[in-house]
Amino acid sequence: MNAPDVWSDLRKLVLEVSDPHRAVVAATGESFFRTKVLRRLLHGPLSAGELAEQLGSDPPYLSIALRDLEARGHLERTEDPFDRRRRVVALTDSGRELARVANDVLRTPPAALNALNEADLATLARILSSLLGDSVTSA
Repeated sequence: MNAPDVWSDLRKLVLEVSDPHRAVVAATGESFFRTKVLRRLLHGPLSAGELAEQLGSDPPYLSIALRDLEARGHLERTEDPFDRRRRVVALTDSGRELARVANDVLRTPPAALNALNEADLATLARILSSLLGDSVTSA
């Protein structure tokens, strides 16, 4: 087995077998991108510009998502108290709940991973830790 084969298998496990995007959509009723917006706001309010930068999103596309999420009652946009030209985006209770549901779904490992014994999980964890180093961040 070579690295491209292992990489192909990993991608298949994560993106096809477990299909986290589809699972999040099914659990929340929102698109994966919209739940990503909500999840990012769990850390606190941001301006639309800061949010677009953190998400790597096109501002006009993000603006459409923000309007839709606001209309559904999942977030609110208010004037920045320090700069009236900016709008600050913050979660409502329903937005916070959807973000938590999405995070719970994303934290649920595929069944194949749950089926591994403790020794295999420890080996996999060690390998992933050495591959990822300090580059691990929460999405």
